[in-house]
Amino acid sequence: MIIRNQFHMAFYAAALAISITVLMFTVLQRRTDRPQNRRFIAMLIIVMLNAASATGSAIIEPFVGKDPLYYYLLLFFQNSYFIIHTALCPALYSYVVSVTGTARRRNMLNRFVFAIPFLLTEILTLVNPMFGIVFYYDGNMVFHRNWAEYIIYGVAALYFLLSVMELMFTWNVLTLRRSIALSYFFVIALLGVAIQLVKIDIKSELFAEALAMMGAMLAVESEDDRLDADTNIYNRRAMQMDFHNIFTMRESVSVIFIKVINTHIIERVTRTSNDDAFAIACSEFLKTLLPRYQIYHPNTETFVLLCSRMDETKVEHIANSIRDRFCQEWDIFGASFLLEAVVIKADLPKDISSIDDAFYVADSILPPGVEKNKAELEWLMRRAEIERAIRRSIKNHSFEVYYQPTYDVGRKCLHGAEALVRMKDSTMGYVSPEEFIPIAEQIGLVEQIDDFVLREVCTFLKSGVPASHGMECINVNLSVIQCMRPGFFECLISIVDSFDLNHELLNFEITESVGAEDYAALSNVAHRIKEAGFYLSMDDYGTGYSNMDGIFSLDFDVVKVDKSILWNAQKDHRGRVILENSIRMIHDLGCKILVEGVETSDQLRLLQSKDVDYLQGYFFSKPIPKDEFLQFIEEKA
Repeated sequence: MIIRNQFHMAFYAAALAISITVLMFTVLQRRTDRPQNRRFIAMLIIVMLNAASATGSAIIEPFVGKDPLYYYLLLFFQNSYFIIHTALCPALYSYVVSVTGTARRRNMLNRFVFAIPFLLTEILTLVNPMFGIVFYYDGNMVFHRNWAEYIIYGVAALYFLLSVMELMFTWNVLTLRRSIALSYFFVIALLGVAIQLVKIDIKSELFAEALAMMGAMLAVESEDDRLDADTNIYNRRAMQMDFHNIFTMRESVSVIFIKVINTHIIERVTRTSNDDAFAIACSEFLKTLLPRYQIYHPNTETFVLLCSRMDETKVEHIANSIRDRFCQEWDIFGASFLLEAVVIKADLPKDISSIDDAFYVADSILPPGVEKNKAELEWLMRRAEIERAIRRSIKNHSFEVYYQPTYDVGRKCLHGAEALVRMKDSTMGYVSPEEFIPIAEQIGLVEQIDDFVLREVCTFLKSGVPASHGMECINVNLSVIQCMRPGFFECLISIVDSFDLNHELLNFEITESVGAEDYAALSNVAHRIKEAGFYLSMDDYGTGYSNMDGIFSLDFDVVKVDKSILWNAQKDHRGRVILENSIRMIHDLGCKILVEGVETSDQLRLLQSKDVDYLQGYFFSKPIPKDEFLQFIEEKA
């Protein structure tokens, strides 16, 4: 018996040593504040106490016949083992639902219902000393299992099965590493229980459970890859994982985004970025409002708060506390700063329906003038939708080119047309170019749109229809971003020459809003376009960015006068003076003039008397699709 018990004690001692080591590591790493952490520690303590009880039984058992005291000590250790061990599988199930996030959605009634089998088995173990229904020793001090022990094993199997089912149904919620780690946990623990159930003299159950706990600690509880080392709050990776969990499980939670918009002043004053110092100061403040594990720092300027199980009043209180704090100065390395922050509240998935949208809000820069929580959020969500629509339209080739005719005032006939891109998305419907073009420029997709328009125009010109109706050229807009990209001119020539077109059939328009600092860089490209035989126009002259050096350096053939100059000329004498002098100056520079925005016969007559070369506007036609444009020019012919 002594040799057998020494064999048992080796298993128990190993289980106890492993459990103590894992517990110490968990505490030293300060991973004890989350509900998930506390449930993991509870399982560790159960295994440790069980190992201590089992060790006590193994030590006492050889001496039972020598003194009645040893018998009662043995009963104490054995009953303690069962009372404590009965809680292990329910604790495992509680841990799994905490890791998967299911626990956050359960109310008190749900938790009580799932706890009923555990409570029943605890009652059986507590009354065992009086009735011997779980186990007993016969007159020869031989251990015997009784019917209640099989009920305890059955309930443990139920909780184990529930844990496995929870993991299976939420497999996509967890990362692959965590899923595999928990699966390993189950397999090792189940193997140890099965061996001991079949062969009672092999006490492998506690040892297997301790090994499984160590595996869970290394792969699930260890969060080094999720934490920001300086602030001890969660990083971008953690936000990705946890928000994936929330959206996959369709959980409803409130979120607060804090976007600090002027952190650059820290570097300007201190001559160093000190981003970490500010992040530490801000995170310490936020920890006074929420637990550490509900705070994320996905990028330098943004903090995200996950307000789980909070009502609207509490969330609003937290948001107001943050706004009040940013009305006060921050002290960083002996310098004081008044930092500005935009605080945005949102409900998942009501306001933000995907993890991509959540990160879009976290990463986007808000433009000046977007104020108040809902306006900011609506603006960001609208912009995110437009970005997706642009990508869909590029992928599906669903952009469309519209044409707006231009007229030759002197010849009183059709001169050409301006090609304008339009987007009608399958989800959003029609989106204005004024809305999607600036966004396409900012996200680096405008080049693909511009190339699409150029190919469509070249296809139209190659058909010979425009020339057959007296059209001299078609105007194609070029974005400044497109012109500045490396290899732009070579790409433009490649596209046009692939259609074997006369270069004079194309008139490229560049907006004047590029600003004076960009003209030097554009000058080389503009001269190459002119040398290649294309026409070049300045678009939107008169919108506030006029630059005479630009007109000289880029050597435009045509200057398009913005509609605002025409409309102001109708209103008062000063507006007419501006129009007349603009026309005179542009002609003196050797450029032809196209006036946009002609909508009435009065405007037409005014411009006919002012020596204007070309006209464009709704008076003649709004921009229309290619098929309608073909019908239009046929009728006008």
